[in-house]
Amino acid sequence: MILVLDLGSSSTRASLYDDRAQAVPDAWARAPVDFVVGEDGRCEDDPRAAFERVVTVLDALHAKTSSAMPPITDIGISAYAASLVCLDERGAPLTPVYTYADTRCAEDARRLRAQHDELAVLQRTGCRIRANYLPAKLAWIARTQPNVFRATRWFASLSDHARLRLFGHMQAGVSVASWTGLLNRHMGDWDEAWLDALGVARAQLPPIARDAERLEGLRPEWAARWPKFAAARCHPPLGDGAAANVGSGCVDASRIAVTIGSTAAMRVVRRREAEESYRLPPALWAYRVDHAHELIGGATTEGGNVFAWAQRTLRLPDESDLEARLAALSPDAHGLTVLPTFAGERSPGYAEDIRATLHGLSLDSDPVEISRALMEGIAYRLAHIGDALRASGAASADAALVGSGGALQASPTWRQIIADVTGLPLHVASEPEATSRGVAVWVSCQVAGLDIRHHDTAPPSNLVTHQPVYAHHAIYRAAMARQEELYAKLVRSDR
Repeated sequence: MILVLDLGSSSTRASLYDDRAQAVPDAWARAPVDFVVGEDGRCEDDPRAAFERVVTVLDALHAKTSSAMPPITDIGISAYAASLVCLDERGAPLTPVYTYADTRCAEDARRLRAQHDELAVLQRTGCRIRANYLPAKLAWIARTQPNVFRATRWFASLSDHARLRLFGHMQAGVSVASWTGLLNRHMGDWDEAWLDALGVARAQLPPIARDAERLEGLRPEWAARWPKFAAARCHPPLGDGAAANVGSGCVDASRIAVTIGSTAAMRVVRRREAEESYRLPPALWAYRVDHAHELIGGATTEGGNVFAWAQRTLRLPDESDLEARLAALSPDAHGLTVLPTFAGERSPGYAEDIRATLHGLSLDSDPVEISRALMEGIAYRLAHIGDALRASGAASADAALVGSGGALQASPTWRQIIADVTGLPLHVASEPEATSRGVAVWVSCQVAGLDIRHHDTAPPSNLVTHQPVYAHHAIYRAAMARQEELYAKLVRSDR
């Protein structure tokens, strides 16, 4: 039995899986996450509250674990990417948990871009020099909180902190480390050039575990509290996007994972034998699943969050009526051009300061048409990422899309739009927890000594496939070009 702890941005979850990565019915627990946000760009969490959520869900799951179940032998963890908390010598937090969405370091990112060749850094680390990543956050802390910077023993992620509290050892997984922007993607270890530039000692970063390296032995207080978990071995954590790819069965170039939750992403897994010859295009990043597999993709700041904004702002009809009315509209029939970058742009162009624009409104435009235009606009931004994946060779030219995420699951219309815009079939399974399942698959492969491509698991249930309509594809590509013209004008005026 495998215990999966998912440190997500919307909730902390714990669940049980068997050795074929099948979820144990009713063996799960959840605690909601509520980040602290502010107009100054802050987006942070309380590290003590974050760990209390871990305790809460493990308490609840332990209570649901019957004595008739097989023993829990392994623990796997996934975590939202690019978090940072400064810890002192005792492992106590000196700062909040700064999340990937905290943009108070945007000026520091700009300063670092002026000092370093960003595209060379991209090839070396897989990440651009942006506010999402740790180089800018570390420079910001050094500038604004110099006493904290000097007092920090460990610059850690949320998952590093949780494992330290649970097992008493500081150790990072290569997957979560790769999301920091501080990992040398060729060496699989911390990047010396960044450490020197930022004034960070290697000893201030957690040592990176080998894939087969496991922490054993919960600290006594937790072993006494959760005796059914006490003997389990804890594997290195995975980034949530990497886990979602594995859980969706997207583990080679033939399948592109597309996820739309609050934000959106497209990702492909590659074996690292070919990594040395692969040059990242500017639109994409490279993270890790583990030491053997690289994760290539791009992410947008917009996804279900934009649709949530439309629901709040436009007074849309109820869900079932809205879906029917959205489906009844023809592709691009509204005549609107939308750039849906409400929170700035990540992939493909990284214009951080650009903001959303809705062009072409008339007195006849109604809220449902605007909503459909927003959905199509987000699909166009994702299509740029998909195009880059295929053009660069990371994904096959005839790759299929495999969809996950709450926003995508909720709207058949949006799924069909994405298939039509990309020109690729989109497969969506009813599996609600691709991330947790992916952790279970990866852990079971580590235990069995298998490559993730060879995991023996049951096929996804209730698979729905949306085939692209090629007449619609042509219409959408013309609209996508119109959006790109608007984008080019706004980026020129912004810069």
